[in-house]
Amino acid sequence: MKTLIKIDRVIENIQVWFCALMFVLILVFGSLQVFGRFILHSSPPWTEEAMRFCGIYLTFIGSALTVRADAHVSVDIVISFMKNNKARAVLFIIGRLICVVFLIMFFPGSIVLVSKSFNSLGAAIRIPYAYIYAAVPLGIVMMLCSYASAIPKLARQYREGER
Repeated sequence: MKTLIKIDRVIENIQVWFCALMFVLILVFGSLQVFGRFILHSSPPWTEEAMRFCGIYLTFIGSALTVRADAHVSVDIVISFMKNNKARAVLFIIGRLICVVFLIMFFPGSIVLVSKSFNSLGAAIRIPYAYIYAAVPLGIVMMLCSYASAIPKLARQYREGER
């Protein structure tokens, strides 16, 4: 069990650093574009596309991080009014399992999207869109792993009245 916890922490650290890198790259590419447009009167054509690609990866990998912190936007008014902590934990688990089912159903379509987009290339950065769309199944797998890690921990907090 301790080994799984260590692996989970390593994966979380990799996700944090990857998201930080994507955010910094978006800032750098955006700064290059603004500098080129307003100072040089000609911005590099690839910066906008690079920012979009970084944003796609940031969104899907960052979603896995928000699952770990239970920070996704959710309507939890019912849970907040419930007094029974065990019932709150059960409702929390049901809500998160619905999300897991959705991700599992969404996964095959994301694989099809990736497999069909190898022939489409980016306009400015001539790489196949399959590498960009690979963020979707990668993010789904990471979110499922995050749910596997977060649901027991957070359900325990609900059951014990800490949330």
